[in-house]
Amino acid sequence: MSEWKQVAKVGDLRPGDVIAVEVAGIPMVLGLDGDRYFAMQRQCVHRGGDLTDGIVSRGHVICPNHGWRFSTATGRHAEASDVCLVTYAVRVVGEHIEIDPVPRTLQGPS
Repeated sequence: MSEWKQVAKVGDLRPGDVIAVEVAGIPMVLGLDGDRYFAMQRQCVHRGGDLTDGIVSRGHVICPNHGWRFSTATGRHAEASDVCLVTYAVRVVGEHIEIDPVPRTLQGPS
């Protein structure tokens, strides 16, 4: 059962932005890749880099610590498909951006 939670409003993020949010006690990042919102775990799986400080580029969020790139659509590492961030479903309802805290993808191999 989904428990969608409002985390921001449309217009709070510009393309390429990443912000910290917390939903049901889970630290996440909410980002805008082009015209598509994405949500994933806040810490990089490599050395715990804070993805809030990351960069969104060409369909990836890039960790600020060592440049690890993760797909904004799937959470998968760009070069190692067995490495994955936890991702969450995002939707827009009216002017509100909502996240479902039930993981969409889990860490680990596909």
